[in-house]
Amino acid sequence: MIVARIFPKDSEHYNRFQKYFSNLTQIIHTQGWIQFFSIWTLTVSGIVVSMDISDRYVYWEWGGWFIGFIKLVVITILYFTFLKPKYIWLVGSRLLNSKEILLHTIVAYFFLLFGYFDMQKLLQAKVLFNILNGFIVLLPYVLAFVSCLLIFQFTIVLDKVKGVWNNFDWNKKIEYLSASVLLMLISIILGIYLEDPVISTAGAVSIPFSLIALIWPNHVRHLQRARFYPLFIFAMFACVRAPWFLIPLAVLFVLLRTINYFKYGIIYPSFGVDFLEED
Repeated sequence: MIVARIFPKDSEHYNRFQKYFSNLTQIIHTQGWIQFFSIWTLTVSGIVVSMDISDRYVYWEWGGWFIGFIKLVVITILYFTFLKPKYIWLVGSRLLNSKEILLHTIVAYFFLLFGYFDMQKLLQAKVLFNILNGFIVLLPYVLAFVSCLLIFQFTIVLDKVKGVWNNFDWNKKIEYLSASVLLMLISIILGIYLEDPVISTAGAVSIPFSLIALIWPNHVRHLQRARFYPLFIFAMFACVRAPWFLIPLAVLFVLLRTINYFKYGIIYPSFGVDFLEED
């Protein structure tokens, strides 16, 4: 990370900036800005599926950036004004019960449908057919989301002294991770059946992470990979067709990494994992 090289943790400038970032860090973590990675990716995935139906061979299309950004803004406002205050979107903050997992699935479907539909589809004569078709073509993405959601049933806690992440509870590892692998596999098969290259390919690239966490010995690094990499993979595959999505993703990624570095001395979110052996 460039900022870490310019401002080492033992430097005077680092300590100075740390004071400035303290209040901002508290606000961002309290409001859960890291959740934007998931809700934005779901929304853009819906947009990408809609693009695929309109043009099977669409690639690197910048034309819909304005509407896309508006949809992301609307979803962000909805998150701040309703989902967060009502404690509806809780991914990664704590373990979820069955009802909460179902609620997250419904909300994820809403994000996908919000991205998928536009006024043209809603005003067409076959509006009921379009709505039903939207539910069907987005089903593989919902299954992939639930597959990833189950990985977050294992909470990872930051050791602020050592600057590493730990997981102390592996209860129901077999059940959760087996279900995660199975749901992603079904998502891939449905994607192939529906001739959706994004979900079928992204799912195939993502499935090894939960599979490794399932069959390898317990270690936090497997959860770290299984939590972040599939989300990154799906976001990047969406960017292949909607490249404008790279801009908000990059801004959020760099912003959170910089703030976390000055607050906790860690580079997070990150593609790296902790290889320290557990006691």
